[in-house]
Amino acid sequence: MTLATATAPPDANLALVAYGRLRAMLLQGELAAGQAVQERRLADLLGLSRTPVRDALGRLEGERLLARNGGQLVVATITLHEIADILAIRRLLEGDAARQAALRMDTTEIGAIRGAILGMSDRGMTTDEAHWAVDDVIHLGIAGASGNIELRRLVGELRQRTRMFGLHRIPARFGSGRREHLAILDAIEARAPDEARDRMQHHIDQARDAIIATLQRSPAP
Repeated sequence: MTLATATAPPDANLALVAYGRLRAMLLQGELAAGQAVQERRLADLLGLSRTPVRDALGRLEGERLLARNGGQLVVATITLHEIADILAIRRLLEGDAARQAALRMDTTEIGAIRGAILGMSDRGMTTDEAHWAVDDVIHLGIAGASGNIELRRLVGELRQRTRMFGLHRIPARFGSGRREHLAILDAIEARAPDEARDRMQHHIDQARDAIIATLQRSPAP
């Protein structure tokens, strides 16, 4: 048995491998908004057969990261109106999640999230990808602590779509966003559910305003 054979994932997992790699390419901006997606080219790029790539593309289309344009599969473009709608829904869901988390979240988890936030002390030393990873720890951790599995799933999907407006056009909110996140955690740790909800909704309002302002200055292609 060769090393390649020994380390290759089972056939049943190839679609999952393709999905993970293609999703990362989409969220990291390696596949640009509006760009045509070619199954054969991606299969060659990933070193996989076309069948698992086709399965992965179908899943990504179902998650609305890819879209049909005249019968052609392209990378989804998120419009200003869609961003506003997504963030309006996130405001409601994540506000309720923060409220529930204030009643449920374990102090150990609060400490771990706080540590992740404080670990990003220098904007110049924090990559976009690292920033998004910590943002996921915060928002998905709070959504998970709500105890509502469906809420956690929806927040994850909506956050994923939020990222599609472009990593390199994230508003310059490093310092203010960091302070807002810590304020949310303070309210959760104080077991103040209404305050936690209000602080989360304020945070999303601020993010929405900055994102919309950025998109208006530099509209997506």
